[in-house]
Amino acid sequence: MGRQKALAQTIIDAGADYVLALKDNHPTLREDVQLWLDTEGARGRLPIQETIEKDHGRIEIRRHALSSQMDWLEAKPDWAGLQTVGRVESIRIIGDQTRTEYRYFLCSFSDPDQFATAVRGHWGIDNQQHWILDVQFGEDAGRTRNDHSAENLAVIRRVALNALRHNGSNSRSLEKFYLISVL
Repeated sequence: MGRQKALAQTIIDAGADYVLALKDNHPTLREDVQLWLDTEGARGRLPIQETIEKDHGRIEIRRHALSSQMDWLEAKPDWAGLQTVGRVESIRIIGDQTRTEYRYFLCSFSDPDQFATAVRGHWGIDNQQHWILDVQFGEDAGRTRNDHSAENLAVIRRVALNALRHNGSNSRSLEKFYLISVL
């Protein structure tokens, strides 16, 4: 947790803003934020920004909520620039199947549009990278199990992906002959 606090300080010192996801590596903080936002949301005290996307046979509904009231948060002084806590409720409907997921965040700003854009942008970048690593590099098909070989190969794949992205050919498909020519 200390690394994320230092990261928040570095980002604020550089004059930028942050959105940090609260996951299982911050169990107490995540539980506190979750309890607060879920309770305030149930009481109708949180403004909600909702987006609906229909694509590829599925419907995705996202509800973004921010709260700047944080006098209850004992850890607030530990996080440089912390202004709000946020929640994203993601509902995915595919056919007759519905899946709901909640994610919680610390933010150094209070603009709900900026929050929705930042969270959605991170999700898109993360999914795009995983798709390329899986489909083009066959990462999920790998059966490497010796020592640290799986981790080493993952690092090499990410280095290769970064080399491709910095090659100035962003619009080019990552076809096998192109991968070979660049690498």
